[in-house]
Amino acid sequence: MKGLSKLFYLLILLLGVAFFVYFQKGQMEVLSFYGFSESNETEINYNYPVVVDQIVVTPGQEVKQGDILLKLNRISSKETLSEEPYKIQELAAESKLWVQRKEDDLLRTKQEKQHESNERKRKVEELEKKLAYKKSLVDDLQSISVPQSSYNPIVDEIAILKKEMQEIEQKYDLEIVGINNELALGKNPYAQRVKLLKAEAQFQEDKKVREIIVTAPTDGLIGNVYCKEAEHIPSYKTLLSFYEPHSGLIRGFVHEDLTLEVALGDEFKVSSLKDSEVSYTGTVTGLGSRIVEIPTRLRKMPDIKTYGREVLISIAKDNSFLQKEKVAISNDRVH
Repeated sequence: MKGLSKLFYLLILLLGVAFFVYFQKGQMEVLSFYGFSESNETEINYNYPVVVDQIVVTPGQEVKQGDILLKLNRISSKETLSEEPYKIQELAAESKLWVQRKEDDLLRTKQEKQHESNERKRKVEELEKKLAYKKSLVDDLQSISVPQSSYNPIVDEIAILKKEMQEIEQKYDLEIVGINNELALGKNPYAQRVKLLKAEAQFQEDKKVREIIVTAPTDGLIGNVYCKEAEHIPSYKTLLSFYEPHSGLIRGFVHEDLTLEVALGDEFKVSSLKDSEVSYTGTVTGLGSRIVEIPTRLRKMPDIKTYGREVLISIAKDNSFLQKEKVAISNDRVH
């Protein structure tokens, strides 16, 4: 009897050890952690100020692609519009002054050219008279021969003056042509700015009141509405947020001791914590580049800080998970 009893207890012990080893092996093979269904949020805003005319939707409302969400008006500020005429008047006055200055420069240049040219003409005429007088004296003295070289200083001076006169006329002619071109080609900087301001003023007038209809880009849910009717909204401020109905991306965090167990391309089972019958197969499409603190909501023991690596898993978009819904992730389907 004692032998049978010992054999029985030994058998029980062996079964216990076998069960423990099998259980531990199963535990080692199954990797599990938590994640949540990522939200695909779109913020709607404009790069210019608008006024909210009507809000058609409410937070949490389901909408279909093309449904009207908001009705807006694009209104230019009265301050901006009222400043334009004064700026145009000021620049128009500056434009007239610029033209007047250019015409004054043109007249002054012509006068300077005439003055310097006349000065040299007068000197040339004096020298030519002097040269003629000297030659006339020699002509009256038939018995005296005067070499031509004695006239050279006067002749050279006349040639120098004529050359200077030619160079001066060329210099002033170039200045005159340049000023005339500026006037003829409309190089007036103030006139250009007046033209631009008038075009802007006309554009603002045309766009002073323009209705904008904001529609849903796809089927989805309205998140938050950040505006009120009749409110003036500045450029780039968010009017409302919009979510796709279901996300195809699951964001989870695997414990730092198990990061080597996850690689890109691995398949995992993503299961609902509310309904065990709902699960999907997903593929790892992204891995975090560093170890971070796991969010409290995704810890297996919420009160104890744990650290791990972010894991992104792609699943079919036609899933039934709610936005931000907590899910269980495991590889038991693979093993």
